[in-house]
Amino acid sequence: MSQYHAINEEALLAYGAGDTAGAIALWQQSLALEPRQEDVLTYIAATLKGEGEVGAAAAYYEQALSLNPRQPEAHYNLGNIRQQLGELDSAARCYRNALAVQPRFALAAYNLGNVCRDLGHLREATECYRHAIKCDPTHAPSHNNLGNALKHAGQLEQAIASYQGALQRQPDYPDALYNLGNALFESEDFAAAIEWFDRAGIRDAQARSLYCLYKIERFAEFRERLAEHQSNAPHHSPQVATLAAHHAINFGTENTYQFCPQPFALVYHESITELAHPDQELRRQLLADINSSAIDERTQGRLHNGVQSAGNLFYRSEASFRTLADMVRLHLSRYARTFADQDCELIRHFPQTLEFESSWYIRMRQGGHLDSHIHESGWISGVLYLELPSREPGSEEGCFELSLTGDNYPILAAANEWPRRVVQISEGDIVLFPANLFHRTIPFHADAERICIAFDLMPAAGPS
Repeated sequence: MSQYHAINEEALLAYGAGDTAGAIALWQQSLALEPRQEDVLTYIAATLKGEGEVGAAAAYYEQALSLNPRQPEAHYNLGNIRQQLGELDSAARCYRNALAVQPRFALAAYNLGNVCRDLGHLREATECYRHAIKCDPTHAPSHNNLGNALKHAGQLEQAIASYQGALQRQPDYPDALYNLGNALFESEDFAAAIEWFDRAGIRDAQARSLYCLYKIERFAEFRERLAEHQSNAPHHSPQVATLAAHHAINFGTENTYQFCPQPFALVYHESITELAHPDQELRRQLLADINSSAIDERTQGRLHNGVQSAGNLFYRSEASFRTLADMVRLHLSRYARTFADQDCELIRHFPQTLEFESSWYIRMRQGGHLDSHIHESGWISGVLYLELPSREPGSEEGCFELSLTGDNYPILAAANEWPRRVVQISEGDIVLFPANLFHRTIPFHADAERICIAFDLMPAAGPS
């Protein structure tokens, strides 16, 4: 037996005994004797990946693949690392390389679908999920994520069938239970949605059940569940905050939900110099990338005479979007400092890591508007403006309205009981506001385009 083979056997024994550091040291000794050992390179890479040292792991996978590119698992694991690091274009190449070597690699197709989804390539994501299902019909997450892609494309009936397909394979699959509830929710079959949210019990399922009860005016059950939720869970849900405030106005009671009881006091409105003038390079590049990037559109039922991008814009590879994301993070930090003395859960538990739950652009033409709504899954919502239609002095056309009612919530109180605030916006402005405020775009009639980028700050880690 050669010396390096003996060292490799010793390394495997060390690894089996849980001594990963010792195993890696021995494998590195073996490589010093014989560098062209692709299996040893992948052993080290997999071990480092398991230890969370993903950068070092990626280097070993790349070295192994340079010796033998026909290693689908190595391409796949390198893709996992690139995806974890937010390098989505690189991750997609890795998964495609894995599929080129092993076309029926179901997990590679599934993860490629997830990357395409995040890049805003809905059609390709749908094809990837379908290919994954063809390779492995029992893989419930592929059925579930196919449902999500179909829902974003506006194909709710097909989405529901996909969620049901996921549940046939895994009846207690929380994500599929939740997503089936959400599809019924978006179909406005609120009574049916409650069962699935209650069975799912994840993320904001309790909040969505409360929403459904409120929309179908089962107020007694709503109040009972709201009181239980307020007693047993942190006051961290923008949707529950919206419901509690709306109910308090409708029925003349006290709002005791502490997420952000005075949301109008926490509205932030500033101008970003780099976006305020047409000749600014960043603004020109953002508009060019919006016009030229291959980003699919997603269906948005509240949007009229306009389109909304799919995916998470700030995590795409274009430098303009990445630069803008960094600028938004600076304003979010400034927001937290500006309102640091506010006594509410939103500020007390302001996220330390400024990552985006979602980000997208919206383009509207003449007559465009967006109905009043909230972003239930964020913490702070925000929007910044790249192009705006002209308006007469004093006009509210094309402006941004914040309020405490919307989304066709049942109205019992008088009209003057519902406060609203119209933000007079200009090109280059950024507006940040608590995610429990309803907001809408006021219709405009100028023959021009209105382009903005909207986003949600991801909630802080922990129970919600």
